[in-house]
Amino acid sequence: MRGMKKMLCMLLMVLGLAVAQAAPLKIASLHPLLSEMAERIGGEHVTVVNLFPPNGDLHGFTPTAGDLAAASGAQLLLACGKGVEPYLADLMDSLPAHTAIVEAGMEIPNVRVPGTRFSDPHWWNTPENMKRASRTVLAAMVQAAPAHAKAFTAGRNAYAAAMDKLTRTARLRLSRIPQNARYLVTGHAAMCHFCAAYNLKPVAIQGIARESEGDTARLAALLADLRSKNVRCIFTEVNASPRMLQVIAEQLGVPAEPLVMDGIYPAAQGYEAMFLHNIDTICKHLCP
Repeated sequence: MRGMKKMLCMLLMVLGLAVAQAAPLKIASLHPLLSEMAERIGGEHVTVVNLFPPNGDLHGFTPTAGDLAAASGAQLLLACGKGVEPYLADLMDSLPAHTAIVEAGMEIPNVRVPGTRFSDPHWWNTPENMKRASRTVLAAMVQAAPAHAKAFTAGRNAYAAAMDKLTRTARLRLSRIPQNARYLVTGHAAMCHFCAAYNLKPVAIQGIARESEGDTARLAALLADLRSKNVRCIFTEVNASPRMLQVIAEQLGVPAEPLVMDGIYPAAQGYEAMFLHNIDTICKHLCP
């Protein structure tokens, strides 16, 4: 009888261990693109909770108590890093010890905003960087759930191949832009990684434009500079008011068209759709 009880206890322990190993890895995410990345890498072996609200403001979002409750039990919390989430240090103090914060952009080289000492934190605007970030996310997922390492690696390899395909498409299409039209004029400096990857010249005018309000001399100098650069389009942001930039575009006699810069675009189903929207829009106005 004692032998049977001992065998039964051992069997229950084995079954319990198997269930624990088979349970999906719970991951919380502070950006929709990171949520998608984790889902594509992990497949059926992960449960991803996206904490970022629909149509939220990337630079104004701070997780609420309700968000933290939704993240309860998560072993990983994915963040963009590079200063995108200034609240991360405080957030660490609010999370249980078993939840590790993973800054997906930590291994991505910085790209300086021209004329400043600051780096552009919007690293996700190239698929090359998304591929790099997926290595960081994969490593954290394997460490958290080693039983699923093989499946996670296969998912990451498929994701990396998709990013490589996007890179080839972008290089081919953007190579058609003439040298005298390779200025990418935007509101704030959110496309420096993109421009560095595809040999474009970023020009961020939001700060200059605001300083020029009510100052005709400043505005005239800004317009003259943009004309000298053979600017063909002013690129606004899908999640920001374009009014000021539209006024500048009208003065230049060029169109104003929106790009997805903060990676928040509910109308696009996934990273590929978002990135191709940007490529289509840029090529439409800068290519011959």
